Amino acid sequence: MTFATTLVRSAVALLAVTAIIAAPPAAAQLGGVLNKAKKRAEQEVKEAAETTVAKAIFPLEQDSANLRRMSLLMDNYAPRSFDDMSGLARTATGGFALTPGTYRFQSESYCLKPGAYGRPGGAGYMSGEITGKLAQPLHNILANSYARPDIHRDHIQGLIWSMIAGVKVSNMKPEFQAAAAALLTPQEVVALSGPDAFIPPELSSRALRKLPRSARNAYDAHQRLRRAAARPETSFEDLERIAIRNGEAPVTDDDVPSGRWSWHPEGYFIRYASTSYRRATAEIVVPEAAEIIRDAVGRITELRFGNGDSVITTYADDTPISGRKYRGVVSFPIARVEIRSTDSATGALRIAVADQGGHIFFNSGSIRGATLQNPQFRHASFALPVSTMLWQTPIPVIDIDAINEANERREYYEERARRMSEPPSSEDIDDLTDMDHYSDGVEAAFGDASDRYEWLIDHFERQNRALAYATSLIETLGEDSEEPASDSGLPLWEPSGESALPARDGYAQRLGLSGRSY
Repeated sequence: MTFATTLVRSAVALLAVTAIIAAPPAAAQLGGVLNKAKKRAEQEVKEAAETTVAKAIFPLEQDSANLRRMSLLMDNYAPRSFDDMSGLARTATGGFALTPGTYRFQSESYCLKPGAYGRPGGAGYMSGEITGKLAQPLHNILANSYARPDIHRDHIQGLIWSMIAGVKVSNMKPEFQAAAAALLTPQEVVALSGPDAFIPPELSSRALRKLPRSARNAYDAHQRLRRAAARPETSFEDLERIAIRNGEAPVTDDDVPSGRWSWHPEGYFIRYASTSYRRATAEIVVPEAAEIIRDAVGRITELRFGNGDSVITTYADDTPISGRKYRGVVSFPIARVEIRSTDSATGALRIAVADQGGHIFFNSGSIRGATLQNPQFRHASFALPVSTMLWQTPIPVIDIDAINEANERREYYEERARRMSEPPSSEDIDDLTDMDHYSDGVEAAFGDASDRYEWLIDHFERQNRALAYATSLIETLGEDSEEPASDSGLPLWEPSGESALPARDGYAQRLGLSGRSY
């Protein structure tokens, strides 16, 4: 008896128990407590049956993947530019040894979920490591395809579909057999040529009715694929019409938001986008550590980066400006910002200076030093100019939209911190929001200068990666860090070991990635 047959028989038995539990109780006098217990047990049996059947039928279901943790704290992060990955060191299987930076890679991708829509609609993806019954051969197919550009993409996809459908390698189309021989080990080819056992006859129509709609669609496509893939006259286009549903995946309540980042344990953030099951865009942010220097008040006065770049900020006044409505956020007007950067091509030191522009927004609870001893905060009117007669020195008027955005951003981070499994402390959130507000203030100080100086754009992106580094420290609270997998000591991204996953029971496509660019 095969493992899959055992699973399905167990599922059918569980479904039979469902029918017994669902029968009317003999003693109605047991009342509501027994009814609640019956419903709870019925739901548990149903869910166990669905999971058992799904695992037996679909060797690459989501519960057979190790999901990366999604990073809600990065929802507001949108890199302004992306680096070219062609200059990075690569592995023999198409992986990348990553250095600090923001990267985008257009990957050749493959359908791992027959019966799903080819386009995700508005859904985003989670990042996961492929596991399950077909994990190793599938990983080898995707990894080895990088060094075999001569093998047509459609032949690789046809091989994957045939494997998922449970077709013996010896019964596949000749071009799929050739792809299997080139990309799999001889032992894997033999294993995949064993008895077909993914869909035992014990799987009754009654069991199928217990599956979610998306699983039933996948089962139908699975069965049709299995029959079609074993016929020599079947074309790839015939298989594609069976495996890929036309149109866009409908919106569901469980959809992953588009643009959601996942935290990779090797030390970077990653997210996926797709317009077709044939191609996937991977975006990666490798954080960059920065030394943060603060003054007695607690304000950031200098950022120092590992490559020698720095940002030096001086403030016009040591007394913060606060709003009457937004008491959790204060600001300091900037007197000067000086950015120092070395030209990587010439070695020349480049300096950009901005005077009297922008504000640094700060969390009032984080202010320390002299101002705490005499907290006579000035209040700026956000609607009307403040009369200089009230004060010995003029008070800059803060844009209401800016202070409102600063306050909302802090609330945004606090809410997401509360939803994390191990919430960071208030000090962690203070560091994160201060870095964010500081970056905004420095950019505001330069105004349109960033449009005129390309190197300033690069520098501001480095600041954003420093903000991502602060976020990564929160993401890893309570976890042991992993050693980089590459020999160089750099974090490694292996496309062939990853999968872009939609929401559980969602209608969007599940994608496998290769190191081949599209």
